[in-house]
Amino acid sequence: SILNEPSVAAPKGCVADVSCCEPMPGMLPSSVVTTLEPPEGASLNSGPATVFTVTDCCAMSPSPSVTVTLSMIVSFRPSVVFEDGRMGIPGTIATPVDGEEPFYQALAHIVSKQRAPLDGIAISVPGFIDTEKQVAVTAGALSILYGHEIGRKLQGYLDDPIPTWMENDANCAAMAEKLSGNAVKLDDFALITIDSGVGGALFLDGRIRRGKDWRAGELGMMIPNYETGGFHTMQDYLSTIVLAEEYAKEFDVPTGSIVPATLFHRLDEPRVRKIVDRWIDYLAIGIFNIVAVADPECVLLGGGICREQQLLPLVNAALDKIPQWSDFHTVVKRCRHTNNAGLIGAYY
Repeated sequence: SILNEPSVAAPKGCVADVSCCEPMPGMLPSSVVTTLEPPEGASLNSGPATVFTVTDCCAMSPSPSVTVTLSMIVSFRPSVVFEDGRMGIPGTIATPVDGEEPFYQALAHIVSKQRAPLDGIAISVPGFIDTEKQVAVTAGALSILYGHEIGRKLQGYLDDPIPTWMENDANCAAMAEKLSGNAVKLDDFALITIDSGVGGALFLDGRIRRGKDWRAGELGMMIPNYETGGFHTMQDYLSTIVLAEEYAKEFDVPTGSIVPATLFHRLDEPRVRKIVDRWIDYLAIGIFNIVAVADPECVLLGGGICREQQLLPLVNAALDKIPQWSDFHTVVKRCRHTNNAGLIGAYY
């Protein structure tokens, strides 16, 4: 079946029809660029590539200048092909998590389906990612990949060597915003991603800040409430799972029955508003702490829940309650890219 709404998660075996190969702003056509070297901090397994991307797809049209992007996401992994700077139609498959061999076989299968030779493969991965050695120091919930040299291992499953790149998924989201999103004109910005987990990225002085051990920008690991919360991190207060749990506790319903984003459509109900306000306060605290440390031009909020129209006004009101916020008043915006951020950022 075909899904025409990009925001709907594709079930196993389905293809999400997200684009029709329209040129993306800021992407370089192959007629202008004959060879692109990888970005600083990324490495090639074999030579330069004409086109490279960080995306999730498995489509589709024959061309001598094609790159596949794979974004590893628990439950579903999207992939997509960029051809001459145009993004193809992303496809989605269930992520094999029962062993490393099925995982690499699934990636190799996506590559083998392409109708034309690929110039490169870019991979967006959760966790601490050593982009120079293409090693997943950690890989979020993908425990089968911890410590793996994913780029090197993938080569063993491919029919022919193909250059590969790897990057942290939140860093990819930031790169997508820089390439063709709400940070095109910015050299300093921070990005917070909120979903079942909380991640982040720092783009400072015109480049991604990765840190000495590839751990910079882990904004969800901040400790916001030591006096009463001990060493609980921001993720323990700010993930969408927490929002659902608080609602379930208040209304005595199963947590799994809650779609957290729907709470923003019931703000006229006092009990719901209290839950949302507390959650928003922690988001404001996280934004303030990031701004106080990095002083960026802008903070971008990513993740499906941040698309809710009521969220930004609530965040700005919560920030205004912080007395020291008047010293900064940094702009806070939504990310432009949501579902395909990992794909586009990998391309960048």
